[in-house]
Amino acid sequence: MIPADPEWASQNALKFHGRVAYDDSYNGLALDEAEGNRMCAQAKDADVLFLANHGVAACGPSVATAFDDLYYLERACMLQVLAMGTGRPLRVVPEQIAGLTADQMAQDSEQTELHFAALKRMLDRDEPARSRS
Repeated sequence: MIPADPEWASQNALKFHGRVAYDDSYNGLALDEAEGNRMCAQAKDADVLFLANHGVAACGPSVATAFDDLYYLERACMLQVLAMGTGRPLRVVPEQIAGLTADQMAQDSEQTELHFAALKRMLDRDEPARSRS
């Protein structure tokens, strides 16, 4: 079900304000070009697409950007589920502040590259046989 009005209740979630689309149709595995085109049409201008009965897809100009988005999206979703599980009303960030914060976060691309580089260094250290720097 496509949310009518997302509840932007955490700073991590605000990173995705204005960047999310929803595909409410599940058509099995995306094994052909037509299904990929359908999903892209659902995404429109969004770079994060929630897929009904499946998961999420993130697009970006680099692997680092897409990975960083998925990393923070997972945390935002976990926090949202935990907060909703309390049964108490969420403290939703006002729309104007949500948009401003999303714009501020979008201007900080250096953090994305630094985060990905740090994770690769950790992989090199912890599992050098699997590393492909």
